[in-house]
Amino acid sequence: MKTKMEIDNASRVEFIGDGGAGDEANIKVELRREFPGIGGVILTYQALPVAHRTEFSYSPQCGHKMFFKHAIIKKLEDYFFKKGSYRYPHVTRPLGSTDEAYIYEWAFGIDGFPWEYVEEAGIRTTVHLDEWGKFVEAFHAAGIDMGMDICDPNDGRISKNIIHQLARPVYTYEPYLNRIWKRVDFGDRSIQIDYARLARYLTDNEAAIRAQLATGRFEFLDFACRYLSAARVSERDVGRLEQLTLYYRMSTLSHLNTRGVETSPAISLTPR
Repeated sequence: MKTKMEIDNASRVEFIGDGGAGDEANIKVELRREFPGIGGVILTYQALPVAHRTEFSYSPQCGHKMFFKHAIIKKLEDYFFKKGSYRYPHVTRPLGSTDEAYIYEWAFGIDGFPWEYVEEAGIRTTVHLDEWGKFVEAFHAAGIDMGMDICDPNDGRISKNIIHQLARPVYTYEPYLNRIWKRVDFGDRSIQIDYARLARYLTDNEAAIRAQLATGRFEFLDFACRYLSAARVSERDVGRLEQLTLYYRMSTLSHLNTRGVETSPAISLTPR
């Protein structure tokens, strides 16, 4: 018979199914109450459906680096959303990481809709995905190409890495798709960031970003950008980034839960 502690520990992570394998990583779908990551392990009251992404090509701290890349994109989206660039969030929330993998909010829905289709008379109709142009344009200004890797390599007319959340077959044949969709896969083959351009964007828009986002979020973006760009980062700055990361993760998980969160000892980064 299992003890109460064994049952509780087992319930912290429940494997649900295979989320698929791409060119760069393998995805598992889980229900999780335990979220390891920079700043410490966070335990939640409510189990959350998540994607657990493990990179095929390991490099030191690749899981933590993917977390930061995803977090930069998500916090920029929060800024774009609050200033009115578009009206529905299209990026899932990153929630935690280990040295070799990272964890993020699962996106429900289907992918593989056509970017265009041929009508009976032979007329080609382009499918309009609501807010797609505004989404790509907003990130392009910050040096992030969100328009990469969005077509099936075997059929360029079929979408890839865009999950439409109203999974009804009728949308396959409609020339207009509503804005309830998420962009997924933030690996280096799917999303590229020009960190020098991003750094300039942060500098140029510092006042506006600070005005729209919570206290400490601009510093989080700035430090994470410098960390990923291989710029020199002092031990003091790394310590501050770890603290800011913990605050960000606790805030995100608290937002997704019906009750509060608790933490255990920290996981440290290495200065670069």
